[in-house]
Amino acid sequence: MANQKHDVVIVGSGACGGWAAMALTQAGFQVLLLEAGSRVEPVRDFHHRWPYELPFRGQGQPGLLRKYYKGSTEYNYRIMLDDRENPYTTPEGKPFRWSRSRVLGGRTLHWSRATDRMCDLEFKAASRDGYGDDWPISYADVAPYYDRVERFIGVSAAPAGLPQFPDGVFLPPMPLNCAETIFDAACRKLKWPATPRRVAQLTRMLHNRPPCHYCGNCINGCDVGAMFNTIAVTLPPAWKTGKLAVRCDSVVSRVRMAEGNRARGVTYIERYSLREVEVDARTVILAGSSLENTRLLLNSAAGGLANSSGVLGHYLMDQISGAGVSGFLPVLKGAAIRNDDGKAGGLYVPNFVNLGRGNGRFLRGYAMSASGGAAQFPVFAADLPGFGSDYKKEVKRLYPAHARVWLSGGEMLARKENFVEIDPQVKDKWGIPVLKIHCTHSDNDKRLYEDFFERAKELFHAAGGEITEARPAMGVPGGLIHEVGTCRMGADPKSSVLDSFCRTHDVRNLYVFGGGAFVSTGDKHPTLTMMALTARGCDQLIAAARRGEL
Repeated sequence: MANQKHDVVIVGSGACGGWAAMALTQAGFQVLLLEAGSRVEPVRDFHHRWPYELPFRGQGQPGLLRKYYKGSTEYNYRIMLDDRENPYTTPEGKPFRWSRSRVLGGRTLHWSRATDRMCDLEFKAASRDGYGDDWPISYADVAPYYDRVERFIGVSAAPAGLPQFPDGVFLPPMPLNCAETIFDAACRKLKWPATPRRVAQLTRMLHNRPPCHYCGNCINGCDVGAMFNTIAVTLPPAWKTGKLAVRCDSVVSRVRMAEGNRARGVTYIERYSLREVEVDARTVILAGSSLENTRLLLNSAAGGLANSSGVLGHYLMDQISGAGVSGFLPVLKGAAIRNDDGKAGGLYVPNFVNLGRGNGRFLRGYAMSASGGAAQFPVFAADLPGFGSDYKKEVKRLYPAHARVWLSGGEMLARKENFVEIDPQVKDKWGIPVLKIHCTHSDNDKRLYEDFFERAKELFHAAGGEITEARPAMGVPGGLIHEVGTCRMGADPKSSVLDSFCRTHDVRNLYVFGGGAFVSTGDKHPTLTMMALTARGCDQLIAAARRGEL
């Protein structure tokens, strides 16, 4: 197919790709957005049905879901990735769990919606404790963009007044349910900070989007647009400009270069016809997931495109996860099942360790969450003895009292030996070489998890709970789905891939938006920071274009 010229081509339609498409079309750019997956229709593809109303009780036709990501069900497999078409490899005995989603909107269609700001305790952590590198930006650089993103997407939260957990522009918080209120009182007893979990989910109308109605169906796609996702929030205003073209089922294989060390455009493969297509653009933006962006750069040139520093692919991080504790809050046994148990919030315990230089046991910190009540499936029921009517009555009696404490995110230290590379032996369905992922936990990561686990038990006991499940088991890297790094930003081109605006040092019309830019993980969920950095990078791109630099 003949080349087609655009002002900007964006690869990926998730949180960052959708924001970039909106910001740049509203600034007058002609934008082409490429998505490897298909378009979905929320009213058709997202639905509120009980398992007994589905042909296969939510488990899917026998054999159907085996090819999809492990979280796939009969409700949501249409928005999940086909693992057999999209493999990756890891060294023997060193697993990494890479969750991906190829669909218009990406993982914003089924994400956890946690929306936290990082702060200078994280951006400048190296100056505080001597480990690793500071980010080339400070909280003051990013704060106006946090404001901008929060105002537009809608974040329900309560001000906490904590320097390690900056407040933002909030809608009213989701109220705590009974279990969360009990945990909140326990935190006050322990003198720990606690606040309703901050989520990109509406508690009142915003930009013609309705508030959440507590259906508890978020991970299967929101059919009303109450939770932030690209197809409900950022793509509609971009389409309204008349300057956005979207091509789904377009699997990008590489970035193409022109003379003068400039990106010329991208090559993609039509998902079903397997036809190769070249697209030219004045500016190229990679806005897929952290590792997909890096995979594209590694596949675009010998040794990797924009890799004069040699660090492309290195410093892979996920956040630390693992088993917490669960059990029952006796005061709630036999209580009525309430609709507020269907909300997607929880109680959040911001990091309160190592806020100075460190405690001597481990570096950096972690955040915890606690919640309880009746969700769609009583996960504890399989461990209860009995059968028949009496068994069912006991499940219903215990259901409102079931509760758990988990690790929202612990900081995994950035280490160069955690990296990705191209596997020379394996290709995906479209003939594109796949990633081989090398990632293990450090001793510091393990000590941090151990500290969390003891604190989790302490919180459960302080709440008067009966712990029934407390087996420490650190999560497999990648399991929290917060993978970042491998394309880090920095002030020195000799030790980083991107500048502070997420533009590659080596190729001045090539931007990489997403978690790959992260220098450290912090203990916050990464999506809000990814979007704020995208908004900041788009401002810089627009200014550079108006100066004639692009």
